[in-house]
Amino acid sequence: MTELAFVLARDQNWFFVELVAALREELERQGVPSSVSTEGFPEPRDDRVYVVVPPHEFVALEGPGALPSDKLLARTIFISAEQPGTVHFDDNAKLAKRAGATFDISPWGTELLRDAGIPAQQMQVGYTPRWDHFDPERERDIDILFLGCQTLRRLQYLGSFGRTFSRWRCHLQISDNSAPNPTASAGFVTDDKWDLLSRAKVLINLHQGGAPYFEWLRALDAIHCGAVLVSEHSVGVEPLSSGHHLVLGRPESLGYLAEGLLLDPPLLERIRTKTYEYVRDSLPFAPAVASLAATAEKLAERRLPSGAAVPLFTAKPPLPPPAQPAAVEPTELSALRAGVKATRLDLLSMRRQLSRLEETVRSPDRLPPPRAIWVDQTRGWLERREPTVTVLTALYNHAETIGEMLDSLAGSGYADFEVIVTDDGSNDGSGEAVSTWMREHDDLAALLVRHPVNSGLGTARNTAFDFARGRYCLILDSDNEVYPRCMPVLAAALDDNPEAAFAYPILQATGAVEAYVAGGGAPMVSLFGWDPQRLRHGNYIDALSMIRAEALREVGGYTTDGRLYGWEDYDLWCGMAEAGKRGLLVPEMLARYRTSPASMQWTTNISTTAAVAAAIERHPKLLAGVVPPQ
Repeated sequence: MTELAFVLARDQNWFFVELVAALREELERQGVPSSVSTEGFPEPRDDRVYVVVPPHEFVALEGPGALPSDKLLARTIFISAEQPGTVHFDDNAKLAKRAGATFDISPWGTELLRDAGIPAQQMQVGYTPRWDHFDPERERDIDILFLGCQTLRRLQYLGSFGRTFSRWRCHLQISDNSAPNPTASAGFVTDDKWDLLSRAKVLINLHQGGAPYFEWLRALDAIHCGAVLVSEHSVGVEPLSSGHHLVLGRPESLGYLAEGLLLDPPLLERIRTKTYEYVRDSLPFAPAVASLAATAEKLAERRLPSGAAVPLFTAKPPLPPPAQPAAVEPTELSALRAGVKATRLDLLSMRRQLSRLEETVRSPDRLPPPRAIWVDQTRGWLERREPTVTVLTALYNHAETIGEMLDSLAGSGYADFEVIVTDDGSNDGSGEAVSTWMREHDDLAALLVRHPVNSGLGTARNTAFDFARGRYCLILDSDNEVYPRCMPVLAAALDDNPEAAFAYPILQATGAVEAYVAGGGAPMVSLFGWDPQRLRHGNYIDALSMIRAEALREVGGYTTDGRLYGWEDYDLWCGMAEAGKRGLLVPEMLARYRTSPASMQWTTNISTTAAVAAAIERHPKLLAGVVPPQ
């Protein structure tokens, strides 16, 4: 019988490695021999046909020179699994013209390939025992699951579901596909996917882009595990049907559709079981694999070209050693930006010095003002001596938002916390707004302290930390809000993971989101798991996190280095990594991050040269080889 030799690139995406493993197992079940190579095309034989899954990625990873001659490609099958309308699909179509045969797992993709003059066959993926993880007795402790790479479109819709998601136990596994994902990482799951799907009640599916491509492999993963699929409208869903095997709707409604299913457990159970049984009994993978084997037999009838040879993969060069810091000549524009930033920071420092001098002159004894003044406390503060969580809030001129932030704490239903607000020299009535709120919530543990003179974010947080009595500290800025489950879920995560120094959730961006995204921001914040190497490229974790008080104390709290103005959070995470501590992503949307086109980030981002240099100076092990930008 003809052997199907699957040829994979080194560092191939795990997604395709998994598909090849399922194909080979089905072939073995049908008595068809197969092999897999990650070292290039095996030597040609009369009874051997090659299979490449997918061709565009193979060429992208190994180079076009890794493909054999067109005569051998005439004995090669290409399998495409990319979305129409993408450059990947177009690249597959161009390469398919050289192949002996082409399959596509999507009926839509198959049709488009045929329109392009390629006699493609559809490979209807379906039930296979390899993917079967259905267990009717399995506890499903994840209400809503999302698995997929980040795209702006996906984040926009997922972010809009924030309030709905916050009511349920979610797991948002968002990966970074800027490079292949051949193995598991902080943001990408491989075999653990089956465990997540088997624990999930609902899987939400959103298209990467605007094309209504049905993600068949993701749908089958869910069905094999008993997770009910809630997807936006798609082309090529048949023979599955909406309302019987899955739920389809507009992208902006998927959160509500998922919640509707969760509120109707009998319906959820009925769809889960009937869909699994339908796919198992009526939609097997075996016929498509048999067609693949039959196509290989026909290609094997083609004469093997005499003297045919195949290219071997060239050795990949070793990774270069970390680049050493090098002097970079600043451009005129970069020097101007750095000068503008330095001037703004100098003016800020001068205003603080003048304010301190004014306070000294106004003092009857001509004494400098104290660093902090105890302003107010509630009855709850006096009664609750050992809270689990201390909320640390630095407040500066946010009178219009501080009440909403405090209300979100009060409305959480979680009682085992205290909140300490440092009014950092506000002049808009922010401190008075906090005092008013405290009088209205006297039963909650709250303390207000004040800096007579504005001292900066790091100092204000450190002042609040000086009064903290909880073993965990939640960092919550005065213009952000938490959802009700935020504090208990983060506290439980630290309880269950004693090796983690801090835990952080995914945040929903609110406010001036369009302007924020236009300026380079994203509709969701803190997406990826703890990865110190990612910190070498910049910050990706927001301040809103729950930190062990002991760990915060060990790294010295927040920096007050003026060069790191606006970078206090990044400096703290670098300090944690430098000290060998680790963070823990809690993949739920548990809080709201208020965006604004005008904030301290405006000054921060004028120039980053001095800030990066300061970070390198403070964290030499982590940031070795990083060069400050100009």
